[in-house]
Amino acid sequence: MELKTFFDFCSGIGGGRLGLENCDLECIGSSDTSRLANITYELLFPNKNNKNYGDLRKFNPKIAPKFDILIAGFPCQSFSVIGKQTGTKDPRGQIIYYLMNILENSKPQVFILENVKGLISHDGGKTFKEIILSLSKIGYSVFYRVLNSIDYGVPHMRQRVFIVGFREDLNIGTQDFSWPIPQGRVNIADFLFPEDNEMSPEDKRWFYYKYLNNEKNKGKFDINNILNQENLIVDTRMSDLRLYINRMPTLRAHRDGIYYVRNKKMYYLTGAEALLFQGFNHEHVSRVKNKVTNRNLLMQAGNAMTANVVEEIGKSILKTLSGGK
Repeated sequence: MELKTFFDFCSGIGGGRLGLENCDLECIGSSDTSRLANITYELLFPNKNNKNYGDLRKFNPKIAPKFDILIAGFPCQSFSVIGKQTGTKDPRGQIIYYLMNILENSKPQVFILENVKGLISHDGGKTFKEIILSLSKIGYSVFYRVLNSIDYGVPHMRQRVFIVGFREDLNIGTQDFSWPIPQGRVNIADFLFPEDNEMSPEDKRWFYYKYLNNEKNKGKFDINNILNQENLIVDTRMSDLRLYINRMPTLRAHRDGIYYVRNKKMYYLTGAEALLFQGFNHEHVSRVKNKVTNRNLLMQAGNAMTANVVEEIGKSILKTLSGGK
């Protein structure tokens, strides 16, 4: 059975869309309630001719176009280990059940769902078990796995659980579907492009006293050693400091303070660079440059799906449905 179209729910800025478009699939609709994310989405995909249906809780499958694949990176704040883990008690956590209702009524051949790794362990594993069981009950063969973006063409450590479902009449068993094979690591230097984002003298002084000379870290780090490591990623959290070589820590919507070293200077990670770490390319960056603020791009990239990972999952799905060809 051939797959041609998909619907982009909880679309954000379109990381999932980009991944499936790279598989030559056509997006026929999107759904997101974030005004700012929708503005960026329109800029990143200027030639799209499909409609944004807004709040998926009001989505009516009877008047929407038919689609072969449903993809959604449903809200993860209520499941994240860094949040309060309110789960399905949180209105955002209930979005998964609205997606199940859409699946049950629209009956696409395949779905791809994405969330934080913490979903698996939330409430002792009960929440995830309930979700998988519910997806099975509405008529899908369900597979899941935690994948890390750094294994699929971007130097970005981002672990996410992906849930893939095939409609039961397709008769896809565990022996038929294979998750994408991890690829070789790539060079982080190809994703960093310092321009006017060098750390200011005031911020350098602030950085030194807050992170290098505080009670916890005094004498632990040497600023000269840091500045001598080309393309070193410097991640700040609270009063802590973490250093990474050839890998970017997980980008998040509500976290600032990621820097990097180039030619013995420190630079701020920009929103444009964050897009590259999520699988967007320089053409996409040019579409939003000077139109979306750096702050918003950083936040939106932190919320996005990594396009590379979605693309590889899409290829695995297409291969499965074509009999392994």
